Amino acid sequence: MQDIKNEYIGFIEKTLSEYLVVTQLKNQIEILQQKHKTASSSRHEMVKKIGKERKKAAVLILEKQNFLLNKFYDFYKENLGFEMKRLKGGGNEEQSEILFSFNHINKNKPLDTFTFILVLNGKTYSGNEKKCSPHIQEMDKLLAKLNKTDDLSNFVIHTRKNFCSIAGTT
Repeated sequence: MQDIKNEYIGFIEKTLSEYLVVTQLKNQIEILQQKHKTASSSRHEMVKKIGKERKKAAVLILEKQNFLLNKFYDFYKENLGFEMKRLKGGGNEEQSEILFSFNHINKNKPLDTFTFILVLNGKTYSGNEKKCSPHIQEMDKLLAKLNKTDDLSNFVIHTRKNFCSIAGTT
């Protein structure tokens, strides 16, 4: 009988010991789950914060670029009398028209305005001959080169040079 009693006590001690181990493991799992939840929450907050910081940085970069472009445009407007104005289109529209105008070409009459309208249809540039004042003889060649190279600044430079030739100030 003593052996059964000792065996029963051993079984109870072993079961109690295993129960304590399981309880400790459950507590450790709960602690780890809480830490994981806290870490996930912190990670989520960090990701949101980084996203906000990136947006702020992108906005600052765009504002700086816009400021510099406006400053650059103002420089050309004041020194070369160069202006661009969208007449039609832009954005997602298939066809756009932009008016280019120059002053300060004729030194004797610096306020005389020389203009042309550039039409962009898809990816092809064309000019409006009726809207080029004064008329430029080689406008078709300039437009062909523009369509070949897609170098708008070079096109504008050569158009201005043509206006200077017409005004007799080359």
